[in-house]
Amino acid sequence: MSDIYKYLRNSFSGEEKSEDAHKEDVLKISNELAADYDIINDGEEFIPYELDMADAVFSAAIELLKNVGIYCTDTGRTIQINNDDILKSLGTPNAMDIGRFKEKINVVNRTEMDCKPPVIIGGPMGGKVSEKNFLNIHISSAIEPIVQGLYPGSMQTINDGPIRTNTPEEMFVALEEARLERLATKIAGREGLTLVGPATPNTSQAHMVVSSNELYSKNDIHEVYQADDLKADFETFHKSIFHQEHGNNFISGQCPVLGKDAIDTPEALAIIDVAETIQSRLVTSASIHACGAIDSATNSSSTKEILWASNISSLAVSRNMQHSTAKYYRNVAGCCTDMMFYETAAQAIGDTVCGREMLIGPLGGRGEKVDHSTGLESRFMGEVSKMGLNLDLAEANEIIEMLYSKYVDRLSDAPEGKDFESCYDVHSKYEMKPTDEYMNMYSEIIGDIDEFYRGLF
Repeated sequence: MSDIYKYLRNSFSGEEKSEDAHKEDVLKISNELAADYDIINDGEEFIPYELDMADAVFSAAIELLKNVGIYCTDTGRTIQINNDDILKSLGTPNAMDIGRFKEKINVVNRTEMDCKPPVIIGGPMGGKVSEKNFLNIHISSAIEPIVQGLYPGSMQTINDGPIRTNTPEEMFVALEEARLERLATKIAGREGLTLVGPATPNTSQAHMVVSSNELYSKNDIHEVYQADDLKADFETFHKSIFHQEHGNNFISGQCPVLGKDAIDTPEALAIIDVAETIQSRLVTSASIHACGAIDSATNSSSTKEILWASNISSLAVSRNMQHSTAKYYRNVAGCCTDMMFYETAAQAIGDTVCGREMLIGPLGGRGEKVDHSTGLESRFMGEVSKMGLNLDLAEANEIIEMLYSKYVDRLSDAPEGKDFESCYDVHSKYEMKPTDEYMNMYSEIIGDIDEFYRGLF
C-alpha cells in the first residue's frame, strides 16, 4: 500500500499542466523515441522477427514514463516516475490464482513461443447486452469447457428501464449483474468459475459493493480501468486502494486509440501500450493488465497496424517484465460470420505466440451492437490459441497473413452478422446450443485453419 500512497501524494504536489499539454507530450515524445530506438513497422510483418526491436520498445517505454510521468486528471498535476521505482517493479513476481473449488487455476507467466497455454476468458467483455438475454449469453460461455472465466457484458437496462449512470442506481445494477453471472456459472455446473468485472458500473462504490465471497471474491478478478495516454484519476485510486487492502485480484485495462486525433503511428502505439503496462504495475499495483488497442477507422482490434503494435508490445513485456497481460478482442464483423472467426483467429495466434497470459472475448459488431457475443466464439478463440503453442514467429506470421487476407478487404464494409437469439437454439437455461448454420460455419473454418496449420510442418 505504501507505493500507491506515494503516487497519490505525488498527484497533489507534482508539476501543474493541462491535460491537452500532457497528451501532446505523450504523442510527440513517443514518436521521437521510436526514431531514436530505430523502431520501425515496415508494413510487411504481423510479428517482428527481430526480438531486439521488442526490447527496444520496452526501453523506449521506460524513457517515455520518465519523461512525461502519469497525469492525474483530478488534480491537474503530473506524477513523476523515477528509474529506481521502475527497475524495482520489473522483476517482482506476481503469480495469481483465480477461481475457486474445482475451477481454481493458476495464471502463470508466459514468454514468446511458450508451450504453456494462455487463460481463456469468455463473455461479452463489456459489450452491450440486453437485460432479456444477459443470463443466457453468459451461460453460453460458461458451458464451454475451454473457457476458464467470464468477462461480463454491460447491461443496457434495469427492470426494463434506463440506467442512470454515476448515481447510486449503479450499485443495484452491479449487484444484479454479479448475481446473474454467478448464477450462470452454477447453472453451467461450474460454480467457482472466475468472474472478471463488473462491466456495467462506472463508480467505485458500485464496484466495491459486489466484493464479497458470494459475488466477486478475492479469487475473482475485479476491474480497475486506467485512463488512456498515461493518465490516472481518483476513481482509479479509489478502486486500487480498496482491492489492495482487501487482498483482491484485480485487472487494470486500457484501450489506446490509433488514428486521427489520437496516437498517429503503430510504433508510438506500441511504446505507449508498454508504458501503460508498466504504469499498471507501478501506480495501480494491478494483478494483471489488459490492453484493447483499437483502430479509430474501424473501432476494432483486428487491423494490421493494431495487430503489429499489440504483438510487439506483448513481446516487449513478456521478455522484460514479470507482469501478466491480457488482450481484449473487439471485432468489426458480427457473430455467425466467417469474418468474425477470422478476426479472432488472427489475434489469437499472435497473442499466444507473443506471450500473452490471458485472452478475453471476443466481442462482435465493434462493441456497438447489442447481444453480439456467444460462447461458440470464445470456444473458437481457445481452440485456435492451442494451434499457436507449437509455432515459431515465422510460422505465426505466415498463418496470420493467411487469416488477414480473408477479411482485410471487408474492414470498411463488414458483415453485420446475427445477435445471440439468432445464433443459438435456446430451449431452456439448461438446454441451449448453436444453430446448425452457426455450428457448420465454425467447423468448416476451424477445419480450414487446421489444414493450413498442418501444412506448415
